[in-house]
Amino acid sequence: MALTTLTPRQYRALDRVTKLVAVVLLTTALVPGVLSGVPKLLCGLLGVVLGVLTVFVDVADGVDSTD
Repeated sequence: MALTTLTPRQYRALDRVTKLVAVVLLTTALVPGVLSGVPKLLCGLLGVVLGVLTVFVDVADGVDSTD
């Protein structure tokens, strides 16, 4: 079941942004000495969630307009 439907252009933008933020969060969680304890765990979990977020988004059928 999809959460929302986006145009292909919107989906690509959302996908790129969420993947980039996820990589930054995961890197922050994995680098020793940057964070410790609960914040480190939360950064890692949030990174994973954002990384797979766009799996649940439907892309609208149709032509991607480049207005």
